[in-house]
Amino acid sequence: MVDGITGAAPGVAGIGPALIDYIHLIDSFPQPGGHAVVKETHRIAGGAAANVIYGLSKLGITCYFYSTIGKDEDAELFRKSMEEVGVKLVLNITDARTGRVDVYVDSGGERTFFVHPNAAGKPELRMRSEDFQVNSFFYLDPFPSHLSFDVHLEVAERAKEYDCTVILNPGYPYTSLGFGVLKELLQHVDILILSQPEFSMLSVSEAEMLRYVNILIITLGRSGSVAVTREGRHFRPAYEVKAVDTTGAGDAFAAGFLYGYINGYEIERCLKMGNFAAAYCIQRVGARNFPSKDEIEGVI
Repeated sequence: MVDGITGAAPGVAGIGPALIDYIHLIDSFPQPGGHAVVKETHRIAGGAAANVIYGLSKLGITCYFYSTIGKDEDAELFRKSMEEVGVKLVLNITDARTGRVDVYVDSGGERTFFVHPNAAGKPELRMRSEDFQVNSFFYLDPFPSHLSFDVHLEVAERAKEYDCTVILNPGYPYTSLGFGVLKELLQHVDILILSQPEFSMLSVSEAEMLRYVNILIITLGRSGSVAVTREGRHFRPAYEVKAVDTTGAGDAFAAGFLYGYINGYEIERCLKMGNFAAAYCIQRVGARNFPSKDEIEGVI
């Protein structure tokens, strides 16, 4: 283990892949067998859970991040990016190379991902009891590995033993497993965040989902977002902005929503904060564009 915890007030733990995004800007996607000219490339630290933790830490929340990493220059870039906003890192070297994602973004802001798992495909976390004592919230996002589900299931089970709040953003990797498999993990989840297509893939009702989780959040892209609880259903429309790069929009939403939730704000304000953070992000290139604390606190 190359970094460790020294002890702090209860915080938010992110458990997901440490990745570096290579963002390639193109005019449009080619037909199969065709080609597109890359106009420029940006190298930026990424990984969905890492992006959320980065955003929360930038907003003043105490955050930890647990992942696997390589020994290359990408590892140094990832570590520096997280530490500059105060994230406490617990990283285990499991490969010579750090996980990498090649992201191609067209002129309309739509993107396609190509993932090189590398160290992120070997999620050997070696978490200790104290990791569950210094964190009150655990944010889980899939690793690009067949081991990922079992890793997160173990983390979620242990987190609930310590009465922590577990947040899951399953993405395509877990929703594609089907609800029959996913519900094994959902038994230990408090807040579930899905996109509308992901929720549709599961072919279950909101009521059925609430048998497992306390809050179901469904992001609706340009339409906004919905939060469903046993007490009711809340919808907030999206902010109308011009998209430059939609990479990280969902991560920005999650950071904005959770910032409000952790601070005890009403659920509709949390949704508005999530929508605001997502709108702020997509007006810029990359997934690490977050509003300031003052800006997001201004969302009423």
